[in-house]
Amino acid sequence: MRRILILDDNLTICLMLKSWLVKRGFVAETATNVEDAITLVKDKPFDLILSDIRMPEADGFSFLSWVKRYDSDILVMMMTGFVDIESAVESMKSGAVDYIPKPIDPEILFGKIEDAFKKHNKNIEKRKTQTMFVKPPGEEYAKLFDKLHEAAEKEKHILILGDRGTGKSSAARYIYEKSMRSVGAFIVFDREDMPNKMKPAASDNAEPAIQDYLQQARGGVLFVKSIENFDTFEQDAILRAITTQKKDESFTQIILCTDKSKNDLKKELIPKLYQYLEKDAITMPSLNGNKEEILFFAHHFLIFANIEVNKNIRSFSPEVEHVLVTYSWPGNIQEIKNTILKAALNTRGTEVPKEIAPELLKNKIIDPVVEEDNALINVKSLRKENYEREKIKDALDLAKWNKTMAASILNIDRKTLYNKIKQYKLEVTN
Repeated sequence: MRRILILDDNLTICLMLKSWLVKRGFVAETATNVEDAITLVKDKPFDLILSDIRMPEADGFSFLSWVKRYDSDILVMMMTGFVDIESAVESMKSGAVDYIPKPIDPEILFGKIEDAFKKHNKNIEKRKTQTMFVKPPGEEYAKLFDKLHEAAEKEKHILILGDRGTGKSSAARYIYEKSMRSVGAFIVFDREDMPNKMKPAASDNAEPAIQDYLQQARGGVLFVKSIENFDTFEQDAILRAITTQKKDESFTQIILCTDKSKNDLKKELIPKLYQYLEKDAITMPSLNGNKEEILFFAHHFLIFANIEVNKNIRSFSPEVEHVLVTYSWPGNIQEIKNTILKAALNTRGTEVPKEIAPELLKNKIIDPVVEEDNALINVKSLRKENYEREKIKDALDLAKWNKTMAASILNIDRKTLYNKIKQYKLEVTN
């Protein structure tokens, strides 16, 4: 359900607009001054803000500027009197999605809101094309894509192996998108994300949990993350789902993934499930030492970063390129994406300058390991809550507290990020 904030110093207008919006199925809240509006935006993930241009203590332009810095995915539509039409047009150059003159006609308002969300959804899809699974040069990736196409064409149940950040989730979604018959949804089944009360504890309730996710993905793809986290009863239920399905209109392709090697995974899975999966398993390449692939992904994510932070960076200085190709990239594709976002945020011209090279790989966000006194410590040795809190805080600091950017770095949606900020009581730091 879309959440809309109304900002106008006239309370009567606020209440009138709220009444209209609620009747149309929106969640609407009001603020009569910029200070209250800022407090609400910090607390809740609004999708759109209707803001007056002229207010006693601050104009709509300054509020618009703050919103775009804080969370660039929030749409702002300006409300204006006739004499301020020129200002409203100018506001669109500053990031407003549209404007509407007063007195407000409800049908015109809802039409503009609908158009704004349609345009926004297209922009989101455009951004996705910049981060979707892409094919770098080289024989290793050529073979990988051949296997992905085969899995899509033959609708194979498949296991994807690979280190953290190598793109296992993106590969699964690529198979789904390339399938010729998948009309159902792409559903992710991650045991770690299930509420405790829903986690199966014995054989008599393992099957219903699996069946529920299969039903959600009916006719599409069920992506089972970290298969090693499922107990033997759940694994057996997954095996039955894999081996007993008929390829009819309700057939659901099951794709599983793991960070484990085949040898380690063999110790975690029941024998029949392992034997079924290992023969056609797909292994994702790592970036360590692959200079051509590293530079390919760096330039690919530079295009994405330009869109995210509204810049026109065209290249990396030789010094930055040297840092990129000599680093080991333990976090692989996800880590290089975050690094390029960081580089873009700290670049003013059209080239990522050599001056930022020494700082570029400090305070990494998505490393599978933490370095301490030159010893590698597995992140799983840390308490999950503390690690997640620090990871979110680092992403927010890196993104300068731009929620859209931070959510992109963390690979989560904005609403989840807002909830995590509240859960961990995180506050902006200078």
